[in-house]
Amino acid sequence: MATVVPSGWRELDVAGAALREIETLAILEAGLPDALTVFHGVHWTRIDRGYAVFGEIDFVIVSPGARVLLVEQKSGFLSETSEGLVKKYEGREKLVATQLARTLDTLRRRLAPIARNAPLAIDYLLYCPDYTVRCQNVRAGSLVRSCNSR
Repeated sequence: MATVVPSGWRELDVAGAALREIETLAILEAGLPDALTVFHGVHWTRIDRGYAVFGEIDFVIVSPGARVLLVEQKSGFLSETSEGLVKKYEGREKLVATQLARTLDTLRRRLAPIARNAPLAIDYLLYCPDYTVRCQNVRAGSLVRSCNSR
């Protein structure tokens, strides 16, 4: 059983997308080996051209050898557009690939000093438990390309 940080997550009273994350967290804790640590809800912030840029990643799984797997979970409705896979937040649409790339870039930069600037092994996974890809010609570089553009 993996170690989960922070503790106390079982006592949370959650619903909706947060409930789906807690369900995934329980699966990760029970299914991963003892040697792994799962960090849940890792938030980050940085300054970019004078503006605060922030984000979060749902799960960061770390091995004793400092291998890192970032897991971004997108629950609920997603749309396939000509630009790629999109999630709607409070009336605004955001490209999933852009969100994931920004988080991956930021965490690589933040963790580089810890790794003493050695090559950092960070992998990532996009997990969409409620979504089925409609377009079968998926391009890995953009995560999802629209069938409508054909």
